[in-house]
Formats: sequence, C-alpha cells, structure tokens
Amino acid sequence: MKPIELAEEYILDHDLRNASAKIYKAAMKALERFFGPAVDVTTIERRQILAWRNKVLDGGLSKRSWNTYSNHLRTIWGYAIEHGILPEAMVNPFKKTTVVAPKRPSKIVAGEAIHRARRWLMSLADEEFCTGERSRITPAWFWLATFEMFYYTGIRLNALLCLRLQDVDWENQLILVRGETEKTHREFRVPIVEGLAPHIRRLLLEAERLGFTPKDQLFNVNRFSPHYKRADMNSDQVEAMYKKLIDKLGVRMTPHRFRHTLATDLMKQPERNIHLTKSLLNHSNIATTMSYIEADYDHMREVLHERSLHQGALQLVRHADETGAPGASEPQVRELDSTEQVQLEHGRAVPVDPATQELAAALMQLKFDRAGTEPSLPPEELFAPSLLFTIMSSTATTPYSRTGTGGSSTRFAARASP
Repeated sequence: MKPIELAEEYILDHDLRNASAKIYKAAMKALERFFGPAVDVTTIERRQILAWRNKVLDGGLSKRSWNTYSNHLRTIWGYAIEHGILPEAMVNPFKKTTVVAPKRPSKIVAGEAIHRARRWLMSLADEEFCTGERSRITPAWFWLATFEMFYYTGIRLNALLCLRLQDVDWENQLILVRGETEKTHREFRVPIVEGLAPHIRRLLLEAERLGFTPKDQLFNVNRFSPHYKRADMNSDQVEAMYKKLIDKLGVRMTPHRFRHTLATDLMKQPERNIHLTKSLLNHSNIATTMSYIEADYDHMREVLHERSLHQGALQLVRHADETGAPGASEPQVRELDSTEQVQLEHGRAVPVDPATQELAAALMQLKFDRAGTEPSLPPEELFAPSLLFTIMSSTATTPYSRTGTGGSSTRFAARASP
C-alpha cells in the first residue's frame, strides 16, 4: 500500500473536516518526499523514521513541525494496525519519535491592546456612519461585531464561518455551534453576554433587511457590503482584517489568540472554574484546556505572600536602610510590638509567653557574664525571634551538673563548654 492510499483510508473512515484532512495529507506528503511516493508502507521501519527526522531537523524544520508530522502519522499507522490494514504484528514505527520542542511564546493578547483595537474599529464605524465613505476596514460595524464575537466567546474561526442565521436564539440569548463544524464533533452553545448583544442585534437586523434565509451564513461580509464579490466569507477575509489590526497596533492578534486570552482571563476570576472554561472552549479534555492557560504570576505572588503570612515568616524580615545614614549598610531587624512577638514552632506562628522571655534574658545574661562583656543590644531587642533562637540554640547544648558544697548544700553550676 502506498502512503497516500493509507492516508485516504484513514480520512474516509473518520469523516474529517477539510482542514483536518489537509493536515493529515500534508504529513503524508512530507513522508513521501523522503521515502518516495511508491514506497510500500509495510516496509517502513523505526530506524528509517529516525533517519528522516534527523535529516529534516538538520535541514531547518522546526521541532514543533516535526512533532506535528510524527503525531499525525503515528495516528494513521495505529489505526491501520488496529483495523488489519497493516499487519497486526507490525510495530508502529512512529511511536516515541517526537522531540522536545521549545516552549511556545505567549499567545495572550494584552488587555490594553484589545482596548486599542476596539477603539480604532469603533472610530472607523463612526467615520463611515458620519461621512458615508469607505473606511480602511469596511464595513467597520461588521468587523467590529466579528472582533467582539471572538473576544467574548473564544469561538473558533471555522465555527464562526459556519454559523447560520437560524443558529442564533435571540430569545434565550444563546448561539448554537453545530458539531460538524467542530474538531470535537460535538455541538455546544455560547451565551450572548451584555457586551456582545448590541453587535449581534445589529447583525440580525441587517440580515433581516437584506432578506437572509435561516440557513444563510450569518457572518458574511460579502452580503453586507457592495465592495466584495464572493458568495461566502472565508478565512482569508477574516485574516486580512486582523492583519490590518496588527499593522495598525503593532501587536500580534488572531482569533485563536483570543481563545488563549479568554481561557487565561477566566482562570484569573475568583471562581477559577476550569470546567466552565473547558465547556466554553468545547475541549474534549481538561488537559487541552490547561495548555491554553498561561501562568498567572500575580496570583502566584499573592499565594506565596499568603503562605509567608500564615507561617509568620514576614515577622522576621530584615529591612535594609538605604537612606545613607550612619550604619545604613547593616540590615536592621524590624522591631516587633507585644502583639507581634512570635516564634516559629513546626512552621506555625506561636505567641512568646513571658516565661520564655525571662528565660531568654537569663540565658543572654549568663552568656555575656561568662564572656566578661556587656550586652550590646537594648533589652527589647533581645527578644526578637531570630536572636532568641540563636541564644537558646547556643546554650541549650551546655550541660549542667549537680555539685555539692561540703556535702550539706546543693547548687546547680554550669560547666564550661569544651
């Protein structure tokens, strides 16, 4: 069996979308460039796959692109082995042939950039309304509605292009996304929120005025402007609009990046509902949803700060005096009031009782009496927790012996440490 024949078997069996089928065929065509279009797929071995991998990576192919080839071809070979198209005893030659790819750069669109894009599109819409002249992105009201649709729902580009007039349930404020338009082949609904509602309402009114039928493509710029001649709107037209946004703002912005941005923003909310995020993006598993979410370093900082508060670590923070005053080079321990005096016991913050304070003072005095010097710190500073533990740890190992004097009386005397 030839490579392209095997790919067609897989595509036919799985009823893939055109976009998905193209990806599988592209992976198989890449294999053909190395092995030849007439190669028998049953003769391909793992060692040959590794040789192909090394050649294309050395030739400049990105590791991420190679992983795309490897994953799709492994899926095809696995399907063929499972269903007897290839010998059942055959080992999948693509198993564990992926490589560790560098981390993708952030796909989050900053909120400030989104606001700038929105304001620009609004200004273009106002300009067209007031002057009646064609703006740089026309009709601006339509592209503003498209922009807001991606922003508020995180819908996939293909799903938006496949929306029909009848898919909008205005009464219940819901939009149906049909399963045949989705990678997961599952239908779902997205809510029409307050910020999106005016744009959808305008779209519905214009569609009614132009005589749209229920099954007509709703987001079809060609029907709303005489400057376009196509029958249906396609991805190229949407990408062309976003390219103009990028040129104007200097910020990378695409519909798919809005999905990543939405997922990350939702996980910054107090509820942080991962299942809600998964449902809105129509992912088949939570692992996929998690891959869309960027790390929230502000939240991470807050959690670490709360941990330090809970364990009393901030009570011991040293603050350096940067004013240039005498002795400023020496970091100073923050002075604690009576309610803040704490010691750390098994990682917990515990108040210091008066008996412990008296013991610490006695131990400090004993230490300096033996050294023949006077304490250099004022009494209130003797009880700072860090100093308290230093004193107790340095004296706790000093053994005490009971000695008698004349056999009639008994006293405790400290033996000098060796």
